[in-house]
Amino acid sequence: MSLLPAPLAPVRPAFLTKVTPAARLVAGFTWIIAAVVTLDPAVPARLTIAAIVALVLWSGLPLGRIPGRMAPLGFAILSLTAFSILLSGSNTDRSLATVLELGPVRVTGPAIAAGLAIGLRVVVIGLTTLLVVGPSDPTRLADSLVQQWHVPDRFAYGSLAALRVAPFMAGDWAVVGAARRLRGLQPRGPIGRIHDAGGRILVMLVSAIRRAERLALAMDARGFDSGIRRTHFRELRVGWRDWLTVAFALAVAVAAIALPS
Repeated sequence: MSLLPAPLAPVRPAFLTKVTPAARLVAGFTWIIAAVVTLDPAVPARLTIAAIVALVLWSGLPLGRIPGRMAPLGFAILSLTAFSILLSGSNTDRSLATVLELGPVRVTGPAIAAGLAIGLRVVVIGLTTLLVVGPSDPTRLADSLVQQWHVPDRFAYGSLAALRVAPFMAGDWAVVGAARRLRGLQPRGPIGRIHDAGGRILVMLVSAIRRAERLALAMDARGFDSGIRRTHFRELRVGWRDWLTVAFALAVAVAAIALPS
């Protein structure tokens, strides 16, 4: 039993599922850079709308599961936006018009604009990451990075192996907790829970090191560090869909920046 949710995967054929991950990565970086380089909140807002449209029409992902998966990120975005607004330096400038004032708390228009810009940037990063990673499995992403970006095999497939192993951590946490309870090490009170968590983390660290050693030996036995040029079972080639995706992302980014606020 895993405490982690099942990964999102396409449930229907869609345009982005046929685009190579490297092309989606280039398109995603284009939107993220466009959202970061400007202070105008209108730019990340436009990119957010474009990302939602792409997610609904072209990703093939199960739309009903996305809000629940993005809920922790949404809470973090709301908190970050609120703190950015409240702690903005423009709130102390008496020459600026006051939008809200409650006791010692004063909020100005520029503070709201700056806070919204920060929150919307994180929204763009989250949705873009979902569009880049969601429509294909991690194995295809590693294949694309190796074949099209010429990333070293050891780094690409090592990262893939780490992603494959990461879900086991939830099961390890539950197993370690059950083993400690079987030995009578039941935590009592907040201090006991903190001490119990420290013991579990230490056991999981030892287990992770042993798993990493076995995985490294298995990868070396399969020639991932031989220095010999490897062939690929799944050949990925750049096609018209890739060029169209990159061109569309670039056009949307330029339009989001160039349009007047």
